[in-house]
Amino acid sequence: MRNRGFLALSAALLMTAYILGGCASQGRGSAAAPATEQRSVAMQDARAANEAAGIDGGQQKSVAANGTASTAGSNPTAGEIAAASSSQKIIERLSYQIETLKFDDSVRKVQSLCTELNGYVQDSSVTGSGIEKQDLRSASFVLRIPQEKLSQFKSGAGSIGSILNLTSSSENISESYYDTEARLKSLRTQQERLMALLQKSGSLTDIIALEKALADVNYQIEQYTGTLRQYDSLINYSTVSIQLNEVVKPTELEKTPVTLGEKISRQFRDSLRALGGFGEGLLVFVLGGAPVILLLAVIAAAVVLVLRKRRRRSGKAAKKAEATFTQEQKEESSGDK
Repeated sequence: MRNRGFLALSAALLMTAYILGGCASQGRGSAAAPATEQRSVAMQDARAANEAAGIDGGQQKSVAANGTASTAGSNPTAGEIAAASSSQKIIERLSYQIETLKFDDSVRKVQSLCTELNGYVQDSSVTGSGIEKQDLRSASFVLRIPQEKLSQFKSGAGSIGSILNLTSSSENISESYYDTEARLKSLRTQQERLMALLQKSGSLTDIIALEKALADVNYQIEQYTGTLRQYDSLINYSTVSIQLNEVVKPTELEKTPVTLGEKISRQFRDSLRALGGFGEGLLVFVLGGAPVILLLAVIAAAVVLVLRKRRRRSGKAAKKAEATFTQEQKEESSGDK
């Protein structure tokens, strides 16, 4: 009987070590593995754990893997459709670009709107010193708003300022979420069995091996638990990014031209704006760089004067030399006569 008990314990230990070996080799790389691979490993581990416990794997429901239970060959009812929709794990994100004439009021509205909806500010920053110092300010916010109140935030965002751009995106992570959940359930089952074996084992070698395997399982449980917490945070609290810019003059939002006359009119206005911008930039350059331009003009004038004086001296010297040469020629001619 003692030998049978030892053989049963050894067999259970070998089976557990085999399961843990596959779990350890796949668990460390599961964060970067595709969702389908994680799903396959999770289902294999769950099936092996159920078979070890004497449970028929064919009788297990696929709720943990798929999030919903379905019956083959039957049409889904309204209740089943609602249950399937509620089981979807979706991350929603919003991104706003807003401009305002009253920067301080807009910043307060962002913070008050976030507080009213039971959200919180994850990150914020403000740059610039203000219109008075000719340094327009800008602020960026990353808000976390409860998912069920996201529509209320969209309705109230217009009170912050003039919305120039709004982008929204959603990501369905249901498959990854339920894969991680199933894997975590399998690991907890293995944890319970290892602890039970550890209490029954009396050999020091077996205790060391079991404690090592248990530590590996606990590490993986912590990793998957942290992943699920991060998923829950992203799902329950939508991420809203806001870029708030202070302006002196609001931007005019023009509709897209359709007819030929609208296209010509818009092009004519764009040309006038470009010409006006060029003239404004030239005026700013001339007035702003007046000291440098004046200094360069003085230096250029001095150089021109020096060159003119040299030319005059050279001309006078040439004329004098020519006159001397002519006089010498006349004297030589008179002497020959």
